[in-house]
Amino acid sequence: MSSKGEELKAETLEEASKLVERARKELVKARYVTPFKLAQRYGISIGLAKKILKKLEEEGVLVRYSGTRRSPIYVPKGREPAFKTIGVGVRVGEKS
Repeated sequence: MSSKGEELKAETLEEASKLVERARKELVKARYVTPFKLAQRYGISIGLAKKILKKLEEEGVLVRYSGTRRSPIYVPKGREPAFKTIGVGVRVGEKS
């Protein structure tokens, strides 16, 4: 027995998986990505964009570079800069 609510939920999950596949292909070329950039690009909510980015991080496609839990910044795996900003003007691994 399938209710209308369950069908809508399944459609949403299917749409979300399509977005993940599309993002996986496109974000490999990006310099960096934030939930806001992804949400604007695909016309989705920031919450869904965060979930997609987290999933891609778990799959090893993206690496969390910087930012707080509220505004994470991701870069494609293999494109991480040689240094990492840990605060205002403080960089770890940068040669002086």
